[in-house]
Amino acid sequence: MRLIIAGGGLAGLVAALRAVELGAQVNLLEKGGHLGGSFLYSSGYVWSYRDLEAYRRQAPAGDTVLQKLILNRLEEGLLWLEDRGAPVLSRETNNPLTFGFRLDPDRTVAALAKRIFVGGGRISLGTALDGLVQDVDGRVSGMQASAKAGRWTEASDAVVLASGGFAGDPELVRRYIIGGPGRMRLRAHPRSTGDGFRAALAAGALESAGLEEFYGRNLPAPPAEFSPERFVEVSQLYGRNAVAINSNGERYADESADWSETTLTRATALQPGLRAWYVLDAAGLQKRVRERTVGEMVATARRVGGIVLQEESLEEMADRLAERGVVRENFLRTMNEYNAAVVDGRSESLFPRRSAPAAPVRTPPFVAVEIAPTITHTIGGLAVDGGCRVLRRSDGRPLLGLYAAGVEVGGVSVGGYSSGLATALVFGRAAAASAVREDAAAATD
Repeated sequence: MRLIIAGGGLAGLVAALRAVELGAQVNLLEKGGHLGGSFLYSSGYVWSYRDLEAYRRQAPAGDTVLQKLILNRLEEGLLWLEDRGAPVLSRETNNPLTFGFRLDPDRTVAALAKRIFVGGGRISLGTALDGLVQDVDGRVSGMQASAKAGRWTEASDAVVLASGGFAGDPELVRRYIIGGPGRMRLRAHPRSTGDGFRAALAAGALESAGLEEFYGRNLPAPPAEFSPERFVEVSQLYGRNAVAINSNGERYADESADWSETTLTRATALQPGLRAWYVLDAAGLQKRVRERTVGEMVATARRVGGIVLQEESLEEMADRLAERGVVRENFLRTMNEYNAAVVDGRSESLFPRRSAPAAPVRTPPFVAVEIAPTITHTIGGLAVDGGCRVLRRSDGRPLLGLYAAGVEVGGVSVGGYSSGLATALVFGRAAAASAVREDAAAATD
């Protein structure tokens, strides 16, 4: 069986190795000059919620079939990775809601690539997906590829799309997510530009739910500058310990809506100028988030050139923020209303409501950090079934010969957030197994 896999991140590498192990002739295409994708910029945690009840609470509109697939197969997949040389740094996630491993991204990529080569698979760097080829019955029978040498057609028995969604395509992000002008900074590698998504739609594929959603982080706003290797370090992951204020001087989201602060980041993407401010006091700066204090994260924002203001009173902070376009009167009214509600124990009556934790902001010095949303990966994408077969737009049945893995698969985490690396591992293995198994079944018909 001949299998083409588009995308050399974790999902593509996993799919390629699994297919090689199952006896397929594999060609893994990666349009960049090296393998690994955004996995290389991650913290390496591959995780899932501990049970379906927790999964449904955290991503209530997600596809239950796909959520169950991750729950049932993640542990097996992690052990498979470890057995194939992926270094495990930790077997704990430090989150009581979740389970999983922390892997070393660079060495995991190297281990998988080596095994693909040893097993006879091909890896074609600098080679991009330009479209899918279909036979007269509509079955996907190959793809159009392009590289510096030119453009060509490569035949195959099936194609697995693992090219990472469309987070790196500003036009698609504006169309589906922002819904207007502006551009979010990319918190991932720049090659996930919707190649697989566009090609599948052109072939008649069905879009999933959740196209307007994304996973990302609020990071220091420009003029802050930092390399991709510092994405984790510069994350401003303390919205729950702050008050989030937009340029109108108003709160715009429940800062404590979820543990991952995904809801807050998505709300920031809808604010004027795609920017906002985190306002804290001395007590908030002492709070600890994972292995760092909030003060340490603020110091990182300052080091990379972010805008960090510090004053001894909220009135003085209002003056400083007004110089940067924040409406002074609204800011003071917002902070006074917030503090009064929190002190009286009625923070959930605020609009927007404020869930716990909620602490007053009244102990000097006061700090305001300008933040901007960044996108790591899309939540919406292609609709698939439990075998990671891409579905047809016309009737919801499998589009023969076409599979998807990783965040190319949409709909898993609608209404919330779950691990993109888990979708890479579980769906990469599932897509490869489905493709090889169905080819073998067709050969015996």
